[in-house]
Formats: sequence, C-alpha cells, structure tokens
Amino acid sequence: MAETWKWTPESKLCFVTTGATAPFTALIESVLSPSCLDALRDGGFTHLLVQYGSAKDIYDECSSRARAHLDQQQQKQGLVVDGIDFNPNGLQAQFKLVQRSRGLVISHAGSGSILEALRYQIPLVVVPNTGLLGNHQDELAVAMERQNYVVRGHVHDLTPAIRKSEDFRTKMSQFPPVTSGKHRETKSFAAIMDETMGFMD
Repeated sequence: MAETWKWTPESKLCFVTTGATAPFTALIESVLSPSCLDALRDGGFTHLLVQYGSAKDIYDECSSRARAHLDQQQQKQGLVVDGIDFNPNGLQAQFKLVQRSRGLVISHAGSGSILEALRYQIPLVVVPNTGLLGNHQDELAVAMERQNYVVRGHVHDLTPAIRKSEDFRTKMSQFPPVTSGKHRETKSFAAIMDETMGFMD
C-alpha cells in the first residue's frame, strides 16, 4: 500500500481489479468517474484502490481528475484514491483488507478473479468487458448474478451496482455451494461454473 493510506477501524475499502492479460481501461475510467466516486463516498467508503497493470498512464490521468473532483466536494469524509501494479503473487492481501473492512471488490469478469474474490465471501461487482470479441464474460456475469453470487455491473455506469452492493452483502449465496446428502462435500469450481452456466450432464 502507498504511504498515503492511513488505515483505521473505520476504514472501508473498494478494491478494483482489472485483469492481468489485457488492461480493462474502460473499467479504470469508469470507477474513477465523478458519479462512481460520489456513490462510493455515499456508501461510506474511505479508500479506493485500483489495480492498473500496464495501463498506468490512463490510471494516472483519471486518478488526477478524480482527486480534483474529490477536493472540490469539500466533504467531511474524504476518499483516498490509490493504485497498484499487477502482482504475479495474487491479490490475497487486497481481498483480506476488503474482508476486514467490510468493503467491496469491483472486478473484470475473468473466472480466476471471480473465484479468488468469492473465496473471501465479500460483495463482488463483476463488470464484463464487452469490447472483447468472442468473449463469454457477460454470460458468466449474468449466470453468476442469477445464482446470487455477484452483482453484475455495467462499465458505462457502475453507480447502480455500487449502491446495490451494500444490501447484497446480506443476501449473497455461500461460495462454494455445499452439496446435499449425508456427507456434505463442496463441488469443484469447474462443476460450479458448468452448473451456473447451464452446462449440465
């Protein structure tokens, strides 16, 4: 974490992960827009951490405008905006901070990121990258939302999903789901995905 972070028991973190292979620049731009910043602050968030990966130039430009917007608001509760590069060791530290602060993860719709976040049983807004050709991210996000695992967000307007996420905390389904029967066992992620997407034997 950057030195600008001052973590207190009242802290509430929104962590944004954009994926490792191709930066989801539209998600970076969206989450740093005035409407999203206002929705986060209205939701009691004190920290916004954006994983920018190889899109640092876009993050720097957008975060500069975001801080200017927040400074103009002159509200009692500030919102600290910070960013990190892609970490090949994973995002466990960030997810633990979100869990600890009863915060929120906003993620691209990659199955690896979804699985990792859901293991921490924290509210997750999944944002499909509709610019990817032949990609099934939107289908996955719709199916996961239908099963009450995630909130599906739209990259052009994340505000409704951010506002919905707090109430969703009390309604989200347990992940992984537990199978029925005398000896309860959890299903594999592949089986859960197949079932969620409707690929049943």
